[in-house]
Amino acid sequence: MASVESLQNDIRRLEKEIQSLRAGPSPAVASGGVSAAGAGAEAKKADPSIADRLSTFEKSLGKLVDASDKKKKDEAKKPSVVLSGQVQADTVYFGQDAESRADVGDLQDGAQFRRLRIGARGTSFEVLEYSLGVDFALANQPSYLDNYVEWKQLPWLQNIRAGHYFEPFSLERVTQNRNNTFMERSLVDTFAPARNMGVMTYGNTENERATWAIGTFRTNSDNTGNDSFDSGQALTMRGTVLPWWDDASDGRFYLHLGAAYSYREAYEGRVRFRNTPEIRKQQPSNVFGPVGPPSPSNYINGSPGPFAPIFVDTGSIAADHFQLFDPEFALVLGPLSLQSEYAFAVVDQSGGPPLFFNGYMAQVSYFLTGEHRPYERRLGIHDRLKPFEDFFRVRTKSRGIQTGLGAWEIAARFSNIVLNDENIKGNNLTDFTVGLNWYLNPYTRWKFNYIRAFLEDSRVNKGNSMTDAYGMRIDFDF
Repeated sequence: MASVESLQNDIRRLEKEIQSLRAGPSPAVASGGVSAAGAGAEAKKADPSIADRLSTFEKSLGKLVDASDKKKKDEAKKPSVVLSGQVQADTVYFGQDAESRADVGDLQDGAQFRRLRIGARGTSFEVLEYSLGVDFALANQPSYLDNYVEWKQLPWLQNIRAGHYFEPFSLERVTQNRNNTFMERSLVDTFAPARNMGVMTYGNTENERATWAIGTFRTNSDNTGNDSFDSGQALTMRGTVLPWWDDASDGRFYLHLGAAYSYREAYEGRVRFRNTPEIRKQQPSNVFGPVGPPSPSNYINGSPGPFAPIFVDTGSIAADHFQLFDPEFALVLGPLSLQSEYAFAVVDQSGGPPLFFNGYMAQVSYFLTGEHRPYERRLGIHDRLKPFEDFFRVRTKSRGIQTGLGAWEIAARFSNIVLNDENIKGNNLTDFTVGLNWYLNPYTRWKFNYIRAFLEDSRVNKGNSMTDAYGMRIDFDF
């Protein structure tokens, strides 16, 4: 079938032919004192074939218009495709005291692609949405991102999503990494489930002042969405409310409250929590396990490897199931932003007492250029920042060199995690992080972070230590 563009060209050509026939034979006829319309009528009397040709052209035009409309409807039924991508390039430096080297080894400086992603999203028949994504940076192998199909505009349930994606847990976790303030999520993220295979339903109230999400997931899908082991099932849910939203300023002032809960069967009867300071050169595949014999290059088997300094680690804990809880808070007062979360885990230890692990974080940020942290009310998460003025530098004839500043933000965060309880000695880690962010435009960011990590090592012959980490990231997405 001809393309829509080809049909439109044919329609334009026939329209010109019809206009020409209706106008009359030539300007010379009209110049003899006869109007253009009269000349057309005279031409039809003199040559009846003109009327026949006009009728034929009009019929052909009608057929082409019908074909064009049908083609447009057929094209509209096909799934739309919007390509996306993200590049994050990091440089990391470490400073350690003697106790830190004894506790976690000699940490090496270096650079890496923290994220290197390509994806596609689209809709089909207006009520189906899909997402496809792959990351080529994590753990030195392709990893699946959000890969799902979603049914929208359903009665009561509103939206149903099935596939591999983030479970609804923690404001910091479900907010896209590019919209979080710091280079890495806080220590609270130790307790946040990552992407897993599952199905969930979610939605929001009519006034968009509250959201809800609930789903069931495999407890521990791997980075390619596979689950060939007895990892068990999880039930995860999250709800948020906006007690205060300032409509007059279009959301420059608001208060967000939320809470999340997850009940999870343990992977092969075991569970493990571990994490790095709030900087990393690689990321463990999954903080919950699986577990196994150490391997210098295999994250899934429980070893952090040479590029992911694990500071807190419970080791493998025999358990039937465990539960996760996470209340969340965010307050935005124009350029000033406050955010906090407290997460904890209750583990039903097999052959031992119940275990309790917890962590919290509190952060503050301020936009020197006056922007505020946007909020996506339908999802209950932070949204993409749009600077008042993008960064630029151009030379003009009348005013010389003109520049735009972009958006500038300063931030600080305090976080702590305790993985010690009863017979488990997983250590106590406290991080203090400060950051400077430069948003060149809505899609390009430059971040600078400094982290001081205080580790209380509870293992035999170990002591307290201090580690400094310096990170810089250039972040671009489309």
